[in-house]
Amino acid sequence: MLKHLSRIVLAAFVASAVSVIPAGAADLQEIVSAGKVRIGVPVDVPPFGSVDASNQPVGLDVDMANNIAKALGVTLEMQQITGANRVPYLATDRLDIVIAAMGATPERALQIAFTSPYAALSIGVFGPDSIAVSSPSELTDQTIAVARGTTQDLELTKAAPNAKILRFDDDATAAAAFTSGQAQLLATADVVAKDMMDKDPKIQLKPKFILQFSPCYIGIQQGSPELLRWLDTYIHLGVLDGSLSALSAKWIGTPLPPNFPNI
Repeated sequence: MLKHLSRIVLAAFVASAVSVIPAGAADLQEIVSAGKVRIGVPVDVPPFGSVDASNQPVGLDVDMANNIAKALGVTLEMQQITGANRVPYLATDRLDIVIAAMGATPERALQIAFTSPYAALSIGVFGPDSIAVSSPSELTDQTIAVARGTTQDLELTKAAPNAKILRFDDDATAAAAFTSGQAQLLATADVVAKDMMDKDPKIQLKPKFILQFSPCYIGIQQGSPELLRWLDTYIHLGVLDGSLSALSAKWIGTPLPPNFPNI
């Protein structure tokens, strides 16, 4: 009886596991044979994806999509997506790949598969070249502006409890305190620092040290093991040869961190 019941439970488990895999999930050789790959990218999350003056998509994720299609030797069929539809579009076979500054979570991994990370947002302390600080322990009398209660505030306080920290109500006020000279350093996200420098060439916000990284992962449909392996290989080689670090420096303003993680 127990043996028979075990068989029923196992069969039900296998059936349920298969049911979550999209029927049309395309693996590597199917994509290569079809001569095209469907990749979703954002256009509302600069610097990962936005539109330029000619209304063309640009950004780190757009470059990644173009580079991956080129490496596969296929035509890119790019689709603009949002944070809300990027997982459903994979799960319903509207896309083969999503590159959208997406973080990996156990909940999302029940619906889609994730590659190793290809980029990372980071929060840290930024300032001019004239301030020679490369770790929290090297902070002395420098004043650091930060938005009160943010992750950067909490992490900076933990890393440098004796630092001279000026706390403000929001990021904009903290940034204004730095640009006005009220603070010598600014604790913020790397994308914010780059955006400030892009808007005003006189501003110097070079990374002094990073407090926390938030990796970004490529998502694909479940049931495509060879495509997953190929993408992991592509990312691994891109980390080794420095091309992904250069892409990060171009769009985010900071290279990939040392010992960049993989999964």
